[in-house]
Amino acid sequence: MKNTSAKMLKRALLLCVLGSGTLGLTTQSFAQGSIAQVNGEPITSRQVEQRQKVSGSLFRKPLSRDAAIQEMIDDRVKINEGKRLGMRVTPAALEELMQRLASSNRQSPAQFEQNLIRAGIDPDAVRDKLTGEVIWSELLRIRSRSNNISNAELNAELDRRIAKGESKVTDYVVRQVVFVVPSGVNPGQREREANAARGRFTDCETGVEYMRTLRDVAIKERIGRTSSELSKGTADLLAKTSLGRLTAPFRTEQGIEMLAVCEKNEREDRLILRNKIEQEMMSKANTGSSAQFLNELKSKVTISR
Repeated sequence: MKNTSAKMLKRALLLCVLGSGTLGLTTQSFAQGSIAQVNGEPITSRQVEQRQKVSGSLFRKPLSRDAAIQEMIDDRVKINEGKRLGMRVTPAALEELMQRLASSNRQSPAQFEQNLIRAGIDPDAVRDKLTGEVIWSELLRIRSRSNNISNAELNAELDRRIAKGESKVTDYVVRQVVFVVPSGVNPGQREREANAARGRFTDCETGVEYMRTLRDVAIKERIGRTSSELSKGTADLLAKTSLGRLTAPFRTEQGIEMLAVCEKNEREDRLILRNKIEQEMMSKANTGSSAQFLNELKSKVTISR
């Protein structure tokens, strides 16, 4: 799976809101003994093992056991501070982030969760990590504002980037076409068959009907995505595919897959660009100070290992 964590934290995707209520955490209680505590809240060996799997398998960032424990302690500290400020991450917000992760890996939400489970990962462990990241990003955003990132600076950078054409996004409607690879069949053979069928696909109406006549071919429902929501690899693949045509085939767990570009509309979206610039400026402002901020928060809680 591709590393999509940083993209998920763009301001456009920050679904953390301020208000009353409890924090929408998904952390489960397990029978295993506590190996660390933050303000009396236990962190179990099971949770640490899950964090290692989530970080290594999903986000391509392998963690030692000690590093995973420390990351979970840090997350609890961040989340406690968010809770103190009245932040909550709603279940609906978490599900949207999970859907975006699934999409970036070219899977449906159900397929994504099934593949996590097959890999020994509890989907709720992913939600826990996302909760910590979203809360921390929001805390840093609030702190950055106190560091005087002005609207004038933000707007000046926005104008400069608009002049370079960076505000352009493309809205796509696509359909997944999957050449299933039956047991005992060479995937290379199926890839050649997919390429041959690709040459006969010239629009989404007649092309889909043609694909339905082929053996062991699955055609998914139409889905809409904006280029800014996609991984760079997928966005680049769609950008170089003409309207009404299929992308080059690529291999997934489902088989040999292609994406049919059924709609493709370019437009300007200044809000997405402004949010991206704001996130970048906040990150720059917080470089070197985020560790200090975290240490300040740690000094206010009781941590035991």
